[in-house]
Amino acid sequence: MQATQEKLLQRETEVADLETENLRLKAEGTDSETLSVLKRELSEQVSHIRNLETTNREQGTELRHLRKIQKNVEVVEEQKRSLENQLQLMKDVESQLGTAQIQIQMLEDERRSWTSLLQDNDQPAEFDSPEAVVKALLQERIEKASLVDKLGSVEAQFLEKDESIKNLETERATLRQEIEKLRSSAGSVAGGAMAESRMKARLERQRALAVKEVDYLRAQLKAFDTEEVTMNPEQNHFDEQKSTQIANLEKLVDEYRAELEKAHEELAKSEPSQQDESQPRGIKRPLSPAESDAESERLSVLTRKYRTLQESFSKSEQAATLLRKELEASKSQIKSLKARSRTRILELRDNPTAEAENLKLSTVRTLKAENQDLLAQLRGDHTGVKVVPVSTLESMKLEVQDMERVVADKEKRMRRLKEIWTAKSSEFREAVASLLGYKLDFLPNGRVRVTSMFHLSAAYRHGDHDAPSDSRGPGSMGNGEENSIIFDGENGTMKISGGPNSLFAMEIKHLIKFWVEERKDIPCFLAAMTLDFYDKTTRAARM
Repeated sequence: MQATQEKLLQRETEVADLETENLRLKAEGTDSETLSVLKRELSEQVSHIRNLETTNREQGTELRHLRKIQKNVEVVEEQKRSLENQLQLMKDVESQLGTAQIQIQMLEDERRSWTSLLQDNDQPAEFDSPEAVVKALLQERIEKASLVDKLGSVEAQFLEKDESIKNLETERATLRQEIEKLRSSAGSVAGGAMAESRMKARLERQRALAVKEVDYLRAQLKAFDTEEVTMNPEQNHFDEQKSTQIANLEKLVDEYRAELEKAHEELAKSEPSQQDESQPRGIKRPLSPAESDAESERLSVLTRKYRTLQESFSKSEQAATLLRKELEASKSQIKSLKARSRTRILELRDNPTAEAENLKLSTVRTLKAENQDLLAQLRGDHTGVKVVPVSTLESMKLEVQDMERVVADKEKRMRRLKEIWTAKSSEFREAVASLLGYKLDFLPNGRVRVTSMFHLSAAYRHGDHDAPSDSRGPGSMGNGEENSIIFDGENGTMKISGGPNSLFAMEIKHLIKFWVEERKDIPCFLAAMTLDFYDKTTRAARM
Protein backbone atom coordinates (compact mmCIF):
# COMPACT_ATOMS: atom_id res chain seq x y z
CA MET A 1 0.00 0.00 0.00
CA GLN A 2 2.80 2.39 0.87
CA ALA A 3 4.67 1.52 -2.32
CA THR A 4 1.53 2.22 -4.35
CA GLN A 5 1.15 5.61 -2.70
CA GLU A 6 4.79 6.41 -3.45
CA LYS A 7 4.28 5.47 -7.08
CA LEU A 8 1.14 7.58 -7.19
CA LEU A 9 3.01 10.59 -5.83
CA GLN A 10 5.78 10.01 -8.35
CA ARG A 11 3.26 9.87 -11.18
CA GLU A 12 1.59 13.05 -9.95
CA THR A 13 4.97 14.75 -9.97
CA GLU A 14 5.62 13.54 -13.50
CA VAL A 15 2.17 14.73 -14.61
CA ALA A 16 2.83 18.14 -13.10
CA ASP A 17 6.17 18.28 -14.91
CA LEU A 18 4.51 17.27 -18.15
CA GLU A 19 1.82 19.91 -17.70
CA THR A 20 4.48 22.48 -17.07
CA GLU A 21 6.38 21.33 -20.15
CA ASN A 22 3.16 21.40 -22.15
CA LEU A 23 2.45 24.94 -21.11
CA ARG A 24 6.01 25.92 -21.88
CA LEU A 25 5.83 24.36 -25.31
CA LYS A 26 2.52 26.06 -25.96
CA ALA A 27 4.09 29.31 -25.04
CA GLU A 28 7.06 28.66 -27.33
CA GLY A 29 4.79 27.54 -30.21
CA THR A 30 6.62 24.30 -31.29
CA ASP A 31 5.48 21.93 -33.98
CA SER A 32 2.36 19.79 -33.81
CA GLU A 33 4.16 16.43 -33.78
CA THR A 34 5.88 17.11 -30.50
CA LEU A 35 2.62 18.40 -29.12
CA SER A 36 0.78 15.26 -30.21
CA VAL A 37 3.48 13.09 -28.65
CA LEU A 38 3.21 14.99 -25.43
CA LYS A 39 -0.57 14.74 -25.48
CA ARG A 40 -0.37 11.01 -26.09
CA GLU A 41 2.12 10.52 -23.29
CA LEU A 42 0.06 12.73 -21.05
CA SER A 43 -3.10 10.72 -21.79
CA GLU A 44 -1.21 7.49 -21.14
CA GLN A 45 0.10 8.81 -17.89
CA VAL A 46 -3.35 10.03 -16.88
CA SER A 47 -4.91 6.64 -17.70
CA HIS A 48 -2.15 4.88 -15.80
CA ILE A 49 -2.66 7.16 -12.82
CA ARG A 50 -6.39 6.49 -12.93
CA ASN A 51 -5.72 2.76 -12.98
CA LEU A 52 -3.38 3.16 -10.04
CA GLU A 53 -5.97 5.18 -8.16
CA THR A 54 -8.60 2.54 -8.89
CA THR A 55 -6.25 -0.16 -7.67
CA ASN A 56 -5.42 1.97 -4.66
CA ARG A 57 -9.11 2.40 -3.82
CA GLU A 58 -9.73 -1.32 -4.19
CA GLN A 59 -6.74 -2.16 -2.05
CA GLY A 60 -7.78 0.46 0.50
CA THR A 61 -11.28 -1.04 0.66
CA GLU A 62 -9.81 -4.50 1.01
CA LEU A 63 -7.39 -3.23 3.65
CA ARG A 64 -10.21 -1.67 5.66
CA HIS A 65 -12.17 -4.89 5.37
CA LEU A 66 -9.15 -6.89 6.50
CA ARG A 67 -8.59 -4.51 9.40
CA LYS A 68 -12.19 -4.94 10.49
CA ILE A 69 -11.75 -8.69 10.21
CA GLN A 70 -8.51 -8.42 12.20
CA LYS A 71 -10.30 -6.45 14.91
CA ASN A 72 -13.05 -9.04 14.99
CA VAL A 73 -10.44 -11.79 15.19
CA GLU A 74 -8.71 -10.02 18.06
CA VAL A 75 -12.04 -9.63 19.86
CA VAL A 76 -12.79 -13.31 19.31
CA GLU A 77 -9.34 -14.29 20.56
CA GLU A 78 -9.81 -12.12 23.64
CA GLN A 79 -13.18 -13.75 24.25
CA LYS A 80 -11.56 -17.12 23.75
CA ARG A 81 -8.88 -16.33 26.33
CA SER A 82 -11.50 -15.09 28.81
CA LEU A 83 -13.57 -18.22 28.22
CA GLU A 84 -10.49 -20.39 28.74
CA ASN A 85 -9.79 -18.58 32.01
CA GLN A 86 -13.40 -19.04 33.06
CA LEU A 87 -13.18 -22.71 32.10
CA GLN A 88 -10.06 -23.11 34.21
CA LEU A 89 -11.81 -21.37 37.11
CA MET A 90 -14.82 -23.61 36.61
CA LYS A 91 -12.56 -26.66 36.75
CA ASP A 92 -11.09 -25.42 40.03
CA VAL A 93 -14.58 -24.71 41.34
CA GLU A 94 -15.69 -28.16 40.23
CA SER A 95 -12.82 -29.80 42.10
CA GLN A 96 -13.60 -27.72 45.18
CA LEU A 97 -17.26 -28.65 44.82
CA GLY A 98 -16.36 -32.35 44.70
CA THR A 99 -14.21 -31.99 47.82
CA ALA A 100 -17.00 -30.09 49.57
CA GLN A 101 -19.54 -32.76 48.61
CA ILE A 102 -17.28 -35.47 50.01
CA GLN A 103 -16.87 -33.51 53.23
CA ILE A 104 -20.64 -32.95 53.41
CA GLN A 105 -21.24 -36.68 52.94
CA MET A 106 -18.75 -37.48 55.71
CA LEU A 107 -20.40 -34.95 58.00
CA GLU A 108 -23.84 -36.37 57.19
CA ASP A 109 -22.66 -39.88 58.05
CA GLU A 110 -21.16 -38.60 61.28
CA ARG A 111 -24.38 -36.75 62.11
CA ARG A 112 -26.46 -39.88 61.47
CA SER A 113 -24.18 -41.90 63.73
CA TRP A 114 -24.49 -39.25 66.45
CA THR A 115 -28.27 -39.20 66.00
CA SER A 116 -28.52 -42.99 66.20
CA LEU A 117 -26.49 -43.00 69.41
CA LEU A 118 -28.47 -40.18 71.02
CA GLN A 119 -31.95 -41.30 69.91
CA ASP A 120 -33.84 -43.86 72.02
CA ASN A 121 -36.86 -45.91 70.90
CA ASP A 122 -37.71 -43.80 67.84
CA GLN A 123 -38.11 -40.68 69.95
CA PRO A 124 -36.86 -37.25 68.88
CA ALA A 125 -33.24 -36.67 69.76
CA GLU A 126 -32.55 -34.54 72.78
CA PHE A 127 -29.58 -32.82 71.12
CA ASP A 128 -29.77 -31.35 67.63
CA SER A 129 -26.07 -30.59 67.08
CA PRO A 130 -22.62 -31.72 68.28
CA GLU A 131 -22.23 -28.34 69.95
CA ALA A 132 -25.25 -29.08 72.15
CA VAL A 133 -23.76 -32.49 73.00
CA VAL A 134 -20.44 -30.91 73.94
CA LYS A 135 -22.24 -28.29 76.06
CA ALA A 136 -24.25 -31.00 77.83
CA LEU A 137 -21.07 -33.05 78.41
CA LEU A 138 -19.30 -30.00 79.77
CA GLN A 139 -22.25 -29.23 82.05
CA GLU A 140 -22.28 -32.82 83.31
CA ARG A 141 -18.56 -32.62 84.04
CA ILE A 142 -19.07 -29.41 85.98
CA GLU A 143 -21.96 -30.95 87.95
CA LYS A 144 -19.85 -34.02 88.66
CA ALA A 145 -17.00 -31.85 89.93
CA SER A 146 -19.42 -29.90 92.15
CA LEU A 147 -20.90 -33.15 93.52
CA VAL A 148 -17.41 -34.44 94.27
CA ASP A 149 -16.71 -31.19 96.13
CA LYS A 150 -19.97 -31.57 98.06
CA LEU A 151 -19.11 -35.17 98.91
CA GLY A 152 -15.73 -34.07 100.22
CA SER A 153 -17.34 -31.36 102.36
CA VAL A 154 -19.95 -33.85 103.70
CA GLU A 155 -17.23 -36.36 104.56
CA ALA A 156 -15.32 -33.61 106.35
CA GLN A 157 -18.47 -32.73 108.30
CA PHE A 158 -18.98 -36.40 109.19
CA LEU A 159 -15.40 -36.66 110.43
CA GLU A 160 -15.84 -33.48 112.44
CA LYS A 161 -19.05 -34.79 113.99
CA ASP A 162 -17.36 -38.10 114.85
CA GLU A 163 -14.54 -36.20 116.48
CA SER A 164 -17.01 -34.07 118.46
CA ILE A 165 -18.87 -37.23 119.57
CA LYS A 166 -15.62 -38.77 120.77
CA ASN A 167 -14.75 -35.57 122.64
CA LEU A 168 -18.19 -35.53 124.30
CA GLU A 169 -17.83 -39.17 125.35
CA THR A 170 -14.41 -38.51 126.88
CA GLU A 171 -15.80 -35.42 128.62
CA ARG A 172 -18.71 -37.47 129.98
CA ALA A 173 -16.28 -40.05 131.33
CA THR A 174 -14.19 -37.37 133.01
CA LEU A 175 -17.33 -35.80 134.51
CA ARG A 176 -18.37 -39.16 135.92
CA GLN A 177 -14.94 -39.56 137.47
CA GLU A 178 -15.16 -36.08 138.99
CA ILE A 179 -18.62 -36.86 140.41
CA GLU A 180 -17.24 -39.99 142.04
CA LYS A 181 -14.37 -37.99 143.49
CA LEU A 182 -16.74 -35.35 144.84
CA ARG A 183 -18.93 -37.99 146.44
CA SER A 184 -15.92 -39.59 148.13
CA SER A 185 -14.66 -36.23 149.47
CA ALA A 186 -18.08 -35.02 150.70
CA GLY A 187 -17.38 -36.11 154.36
CA SER A 188 -14.12 -34.21 154.71
CA VAL A 189 -15.69 -31.10 153.23
CA ALA A 190 -18.52 -31.20 155.83
CA GLY A 191 -16.01 -31.25 158.82
CA GLY A 192 -14.10 -28.26 157.49
CA ALA A 193 -17.33 -26.32 157.08
CA MET A 194 -18.27 -26.85 160.80
CA ALA A 195 -14.86 -25.58 161.98
CA GLU A 196 -15.19 -22.50 159.87
CA SER A 197 -18.68 -21.82 161.23
CA ARG A 198 -17.39 -22.02 164.81
CA MET A 199 -14.56 -19.62 163.99
CA LYS A 200 -17.02 -17.25 162.39
CA ALA A 201 -19.25 -17.29 165.48
CA ARG A 202 -16.28 -16.61 167.77
CA LEU A 203 -15.21 -13.67 165.66
CA GLU A 204 -18.71 -12.29 165.70
CA ARG A 205 -18.73 -12.44 169.49
CA GLN A 206 -15.35 -10.72 169.69
CA ARG A 207 -16.58 -8.03 167.36
CA ALA A 208 -19.67 -7.44 169.49
CA LEU A 209 -17.55 -7.20 172.66
CA ALA A 210 -15.20 -4.75 170.99
CA VAL A 211 -18.07 -2.57 169.88
CA LYS A 212 -19.53 -2.58 173.38
CA GLU A 213 -16.17 -1.70 174.89
CA VAL A 214 -15.74 1.18 172.44
CA ASP A 215 -19.13 2.52 173.40
CA TYR A 216 -18.25 2.24 177.05
CA LEU A 217 -14.97 4.05 176.60
CA ARG A 218 -16.59 6.81 174.63
CA ALA A 219 -19.19 7.27 177.38
CA GLN A 220 -16.44 7.37 179.97
CA LEU A 221 -14.53 9.98 177.95
CA LYS A 222 -17.63 12.05 177.67
CA ALA A 223 -18.09 11.87 181.42
CA PHE A 224 -14.51 13.04 181.97
CA ASP A 225 -15.07 15.98 179.65
CA THR A 226 -18.25 16.95 181.45
CA GLU A 227 -16.56 16.73 184.84
CA GLU A 228 -13.68 18.89 183.66
CA VAL A 229 -15.98 21.53 182.33
CA THR A 230 -18.04 21.49 185.53
CA MET A 231 -15.10 21.59 187.97
CA ASN A 232 -12.89 24.10 186.20
CA PRO A 233 -15.04 26.44 184.14
CA GLU A 234 -12.30 29.06 183.95
CA GLN A 235 -9.65 26.70 182.59
CA ASN A 236 -10.66 25.06 179.32
CA HIS A 237 -7.72 22.69 178.98
CA PHE A 238 -7.01 19.03 179.84
CA ASP A 239 -4.41 17.96 182.29
CA GLU A 240 -1.64 15.51 181.64
CA GLN A 241 -3.46 12.52 183.14
CA LYS A 242 -6.42 13.06 180.90
CA SER A 243 -4.30 13.35 177.81
CA THR A 244 -2.52 10.09 178.59
CA GLN A 245 -5.79 8.32 179.18
CA ILE A 246 -7.21 9.61 175.89
CA ALA A 247 -4.13 8.48 173.96
CA ASN A 248 -4.35 4.99 175.49
CA LEU A 249 -7.99 4.74 174.64
CA GLU A 250 -7.45 5.83 171.03
CA LYS A 251 -4.67 3.29 170.67
CA LEU A 252 -6.94 0.59 171.94
CA VAL A 253 -9.65 1.63 169.50
CA ASP A 254 -7.20 1.44 166.59
CA GLU A 255 -6.10 -2.05 167.56
CA TYR A 256 -9.66 -3.27 167.77
CA ARG A 257 -10.46 -1.67 164.43
CA ALA A 258 -7.52 -3.38 162.69
CA GLU A 259 -8.48 -6.73 164.18
CA LEU A 260 -12.06 -6.22 163.01
CA GLU A 261 -10.94 -5.48 159.45
CA LYS A 262 -8.84 -8.64 159.37
CA ALA A 263 -11.82 -10.66 160.50
CA HIS A 264 -13.99 -9.18 157.76
CA GLU A 265 -11.37 -9.98 155.10
CA GLU A 266 -11.11 -13.59 156.25
CA LEU A 267 -14.88 -13.94 156.17
CA ALA A 268 -15.06 -12.46 152.65
CA LYS A 269 -12.44 -14.92 151.43
CA SER A 270 -13.99 -17.94 153.09
CA GLU A 271 -17.60 -17.37 151.86
CA PRO A 272 -16.97 -17.51 148.01
CA SER A 273 -14.77 -20.60 148.35
CA GLN A 274 -17.49 -22.37 150.29
CA GLN A 275 -20.10 -21.41 147.70
CA ASP A 276 -17.87 -22.64 144.83
CA GLU A 277 -17.19 -25.93 146.56
CA SER A 278 -20.83 -26.44 147.48
CA GLN A 279 -22.08 -26.01 143.82
CA PRO A 280 -20.86 -28.41 141.03
CA ARG A 281 -18.96 -26.82 138.10
CA GLY A 282 -19.74 -27.04 134.28
CA ILE A 283 -23.49 -27.47 134.69
CA LYS A 284 -25.65 -24.89 132.87
CA ARG A 285 -29.11 -23.85 133.70
CA PRO A 286 -31.61 -25.97 131.77
CA LEU A 287 -33.86 -24.16 129.32
CA SER A 288 -37.57 -24.05 129.58
CA PRO A 289 -39.71 -26.10 127.13
CA ALA A 290 -40.95 -22.99 125.24
CA GLU A 291 -37.44 -21.62 124.82
CA SER A 292 -36.12 -24.98 123.62
CA ASP A 293 -38.92 -25.28 120.97
CA ALA A 294 -38.29 -21.74 119.65
CA GLU A 295 -34.55 -22.36 119.54
CA SER A 296 -34.97 -25.64 117.64
CA GLU A 297 -37.40 -24.03 115.14
CA ARG A 298 -35.05 -21.13 114.52
CA LEU A 299 -32.16 -23.53 114.04
CA SER A 300 -34.14 -25.61 111.51
CA VAL A 301 -35.11 -22.47 109.53
CA LEU A 302 -31.49 -21.33 109.39
CA THR A 303 -30.40 -24.81 108.33
CA ARG A 304 -32.91 -24.85 105.46
CA LYS A 305 -31.79 -21.38 104.34
CA TYR A 306 -28.18 -22.48 104.46
CA ARG A 307 -28.93 -25.53 102.32
CA THR A 308 -30.90 -23.52 99.70
CA LEU A 309 -28.18 -20.88 99.53
CA GLN A 310 -25.54 -23.55 99.16
CA GLU A 311 -27.48 -25.19 96.31
CA SER A 312 -27.98 -21.85 94.51
CA PHE A 313 -24.31 -21.06 95.01
CA SER A 314 -23.29 -24.39 93.51
CA LYS A 315 -25.61 -23.82 90.53
CA SER A 316 -24.17 -20.33 90.04
CA GLU A 317 -20.66 -21.76 90.15
CA GLN A 318 -21.61 -24.36 87.52
CA ALA A 319 -23.16 -21.69 85.25
CA ALA A 320 -20.12 -19.45 85.70
CA THR A 321 -17.77 -22.31 84.83
CA LEU A 322 -19.82 -23.16 81.73
CA LEU A 323 -19.86 -19.52 80.63
CA ARG A 324 -16.12 -19.30 81.23
CA LYS A 325 -15.54 -22.30 78.99
CA GLU A 326 -17.78 -20.81 76.28
CA LEU A 327 -15.89 -17.51 76.56
CA GLU A 328 -12.56 -19.27 76.10
CA ALA A 329 -13.94 -21.14 73.06
CA SER A 330 -15.27 -17.88 71.57
CA LYS A 331 -11.92 -16.17 72.15
CA SER A 332 -10.08 -18.99 70.41
CA GLN A 333 -12.50 -18.81 67.46
CA ILE A 334 -12.08 -15.04 67.19
CA LYS A 335 -8.31 -15.43 67.34
CA SER A 336 -8.35 -18.01 64.54
CA LEU A 337 -10.63 -15.79 62.43
CA LYS A 338 -8.31 -12.82 62.95
CA ALA A 339 -5.33 -14.95 61.94
CA ARG A 340 -7.16 -16.00 58.78
CA SER A 341 -8.48 -12.61 57.74
CA ARG A 342 -5.44 -10.48 58.43
CA THR A 343 -5.45 -7.51 56.07
CA ARG A 344 -2.86 -4.75 55.92
CA ILE A 345 -3.79 -1.38 54.49
CA LEU A 346 -0.94 0.61 53.00
CA GLU A 347 -1.19 4.36 53.18
CA LEU A 348 1.02 7.03 51.70
CA ARG A 349 2.69 9.33 54.14
CA ASP A 350 1.59 12.48 52.30
CA ASN A 351 -1.91 11.63 51.13
CA PRO A 352 -4.76 14.11 50.60
CA THR A 353 -6.76 12.77 53.54
CA ALA A 354 -3.86 13.18 55.98
CA GLU A 355 -3.14 16.67 54.66
CA ALA A 356 -6.78 17.67 55.10
CA GLU A 357 -6.82 16.29 58.66
CA ASN A 358 -3.59 18.12 59.53
CA LEU A 359 -5.02 21.34 58.10
CA LYS A 360 -8.18 20.93 60.18
CA LEU A 361 -6.18 20.24 63.35
CA SER A 362 -3.91 23.25 62.83
CA THR A 363 -6.94 25.48 62.18
CA VAL A 364 -8.69 24.26 65.32
CA ARG A 365 -5.56 24.78 67.43
CA THR A 366 -5.08 28.30 66.09
CA LEU A 367 -8.72 29.20 66.73
CA LYS A 368 -8.54 27.83 70.28
CA ALA A 369 -5.39 29.82 71.01
CA GLU A 370 -6.98 32.94 69.53
CA ASN A 371 -10.08 32.46 71.66
CA GLN A 372 -8.00 32.04 74.81
CA ASP A 373 -5.93 35.15 74.05
CA LEU A 374 -9.04 37.21 73.39
CA LEU A 375 -10.62 36.02 76.65
CA ALA A 376 -7.43 36.87 78.53
CA GLN A 377 -7.40 40.31 76.93
CA LEU A 378 -11.02 40.92 77.91
CA ARG A 379 -10.47 39.76 81.48
CA GLY A 380 -7.36 41.92 81.81
CA ASP A 381 -9.36 45.13 81.07
CA HIS A 382 -7.10 46.14 78.16
CA THR A 383 -10.00 47.42 76.11
CA GLY A 384 -8.52 50.89 75.68
CA VAL A 385 -5.36 49.61 73.99
CA LYS A 386 -5.66 48.65 70.34
CA VAL A 387 -3.64 45.44 70.21
CA VAL A 388 -4.03 42.21 68.30
CA PRO A 389 -3.05 38.86 69.83
CA VAL A 390 -0.38 36.82 68.12
CA SER A 391 -2.80 33.93 67.69
CA THR A 392 -5.18 36.24 65.77
CA LEU A 393 -2.32 37.23 63.49
CA GLU A 394 -1.45 33.58 62.95
CA SER A 395 -5.09 32.84 62.20
CA MET A 396 -5.14 35.63 59.62
CA LYS A 397 -1.94 34.25 58.10
CA LEU A 398 -3.56 30.84 57.83
CA GLU A 399 -6.58 32.40 56.14
CA VAL A 400 -4.29 34.26 53.73
CA GLN A 401 -2.46 31.01 52.97
CA ASP A 402 -5.80 29.31 52.34
CA MET A 403 -6.83 32.12 49.99
CA GLU A 404 -3.48 31.93 48.18
CA ARG A 405 -3.94 28.19 47.83
CA VAL A 406 -7.45 28.72 46.44
CA VAL A 407 -6.18 31.39 44.02
CA ALA A 408 -3.36 29.09 42.88
CA ASP A 409 -5.87 26.31 42.30
CA LYS A 410 -8.09 28.66 40.30
CA GLU A 411 -5.15 29.92 38.25
CA LYS A 412 -4.11 26.37 37.56
CA ARG A 413 -7.67 25.54 36.54
CA MET A 414 -7.82 28.58 34.26
CA ARG A 415 -4.49 27.67 32.69
CA ARG A 416 -5.68 24.16 32.05
CA LEU A 417 -8.94 25.49 30.61
CA LYS A 418 -6.97 27.80 28.33
CA GLU A 419 -4.81 24.91 27.19
CA ILE A 420 -7.91 22.81 26.57
CA TRP A 421 -9.55 25.71 24.73
CA THR A 422 -6.46 26.21 22.58
CA ALA A 423 -6.32 22.52 21.73
CA LYS A 424 -10.05 22.38 21.01
CA SER A 425 -9.93 25.57 18.94
CA SER A 426 -7.05 24.18 16.88
CA GLU A 427 -9.02 20.96 16.42
CA PHE A 428 -12.04 23.03 15.41
CA ARG A 429 -10.00 25.02 12.91
CA GLU A 430 -8.50 21.86 11.47
CA ALA A 431 -11.95 20.28 11.24
CA VAL A 432 -13.35 23.37 9.47
CA ALA A 433 -10.35 23.44 7.13
CA SER A 434 -10.69 19.75 6.26
CA LEU A 435 -14.49 19.89 5.85
CA LEU A 436 -15.13 23.34 4.35
CA GLY A 437 -11.73 24.25 2.90
CA TYR A 438 -11.22 27.47 4.88
CA LYS A 439 -8.71 28.33 7.56
CA LEU A 440 -10.19 30.43 10.36
CA ASP A 441 -8.30 32.96 12.47
CA PHE A 442 -10.20 34.55 15.36
CA LEU A 443 -9.29 38.21 15.84
CA PRO A 444 -10.22 40.64 18.64
CA ASN A 445 -13.56 42.48 18.70
CA GLY A 446 -15.49 39.55 17.24
CA ARG A 447 -13.71 39.50 13.88
CA VAL A 448 -12.85 36.34 11.94
CA ARG A 449 -10.32 36.04 9.12
CA VAL A 450 -11.22 33.41 6.51
CA THR A 451 -8.52 32.04 4.19
CA SER A 452 -9.27 29.56 1.40
CA MET A 453 -7.16 26.40 1.31
CA PHE A 454 -7.76 25.94 -2.45
CA HIS A 455 -6.52 29.33 -3.63
CA LEU A 456 -3.03 29.29 -5.16
CA SER A 457 -0.93 32.12 -6.51
CA ALA A 458 -0.71 32.68 -10.26
CA ALA A 459 2.93 31.63 -10.33
CA TYR A 460 2.07 28.43 -8.42
CA ARG A 461 -0.82 27.66 -10.75
CA HIS A 462 1.32 28.16 -13.89
CA GLY A 463 4.28 26.17 -12.56
CA ASP A 464 6.76 29.02 -12.28
CA HIS A 465 9.43 27.59 -10.00
CA ASP A 466 11.51 30.72 -10.35
CA ALA A 467 8.85 32.83 -8.57
CA PRO A 468 10.01 35.25 -5.86
CA SER A 469 10.30 34.19 -2.25
CA ASP A 470 7.06 35.89 -1.21
CA SER A 471 4.95 33.40 -3.18
CA ARG A 472 3.89 31.15 -0.26
CA GLY A 473 1.39 28.75 -1.86
CA PRO A 474 -2.07 28.66 -0.29
CA GLY A 475 -3.13 31.96 1.21
CA SER A 476 -0.66 34.06 -0.80
CA MET A 477 -1.01 35.91 -4.06
CA GLY A 478 2.66 35.59 -4.91
CA ASN A 479 3.40 39.29 -4.44
CA GLY A 480 3.06 39.46 -0.68
CA GLU A 481 -0.72 39.83 -0.71
CA GLU A 482 -3.04 37.41 1.08
CA ASN A 483 -6.24 35.87 -0.23
CA SER A 484 -8.15 36.30 3.04
CA ILE A 485 -11.43 37.95 3.94
CA ILE A 486 -12.11 39.52 7.36
CA PHE A 487 -15.71 39.30 8.58
CA ASP A 488 -16.82 41.67 11.34
CA GLY A 489 -19.77 40.14 13.17
CA GLU A 490 -20.53 43.18 15.32
CA ASN A 491 -20.71 45.66 12.41
CA GLY A 492 -21.87 43.16 9.76
CA THR A 493 -19.10 44.09 7.29
CA MET A 494 -16.69 42.15 5.08
CA LYS A 495 -13.16 43.35 4.26
CA ILE A 496 -10.98 41.84 1.54
CA SER A 497 -7.24 41.73 2.13
CA GLY A 498 -5.29 44.12 -0.06
CA GLY A 499 -8.27 46.40 -0.61
CA PRO A 500 -10.94 46.44 -3.36
CA ASN A 501 -8.33 46.93 -6.14
CA SER A 502 -6.12 43.98 -5.24
CA LEU A 503 -5.66 40.95 -7.49
CA PHE A 504 -7.64 38.75 -5.09
CA ALA A 505 -10.52 41.26 -5.00
CA MET A 506 -10.58 41.49 -8.79
CA GLU A 507 -10.56 37.69 -9.02
CA ILE A 508 -13.63 37.24 -6.83
CA LYS A 509 -15.43 40.43 -7.84
CA HIS A 510 -18.08 38.65 -9.91
CA LEU A 511 -18.81 36.24 -7.03
CA ILE A 512 -19.19 39.12 -4.59
CA LYS A 513 -21.58 40.90 -6.94
CA PHE A 514 -23.67 37.78 -7.60
CA TRP A 515 -23.86 36.24 -4.14
CA VAL A 516 -23.23 39.05 -1.66
CA GLU A 517 -24.59 42.20 -3.25
CA GLU A 518 -27.54 40.67 -5.07
CA ARG A 519 -28.54 37.64 -2.95
CA LYS A 520 -27.01 38.56 0.46
CA ASP A 521 -25.88 34.96 1.03
CA ILE A 522 -22.42 34.59 2.58
CA PRO A 523 -22.36 30.74 2.87
CA CYS A 524 -23.18 30.34 -0.82
CA PHE A 525 -20.53 32.95 -1.64
CA LEU A 526 -17.91 30.98 0.26
CA ALA A 527 -19.00 27.71 -1.38
CA ALA A 528 -18.90 29.26 -4.86
CA MET A 529 -15.47 30.71 -4.15
CA THR A 530 -14.24 27.27 -3.05
CA LEU A 531 -15.54 25.65 -6.26
CA ASP A 532 -14.00 28.38 -8.39
CA PHE A 533 -10.60 28.02 -6.74
CA TYR A 534 -10.83 24.22 -7.00
CA ASP A 535 -11.48 24.42 -10.74
CA LYS A 536 -8.49 26.68 -11.21
CA THR A 537 -6.02 24.41 -9.42
CA THR A 538 -4.27 21.35 -10.83
CA ARG A 539 -6.41 19.04 -8.68
CA ALA A 540 -9.37 19.41 -11.00
CA ALA A 541 -7.10 18.92 -14.02
CA ARG A 542 -5.76 15.63 -12.59
CA MET A 543 -9.27 14.29 -12.10
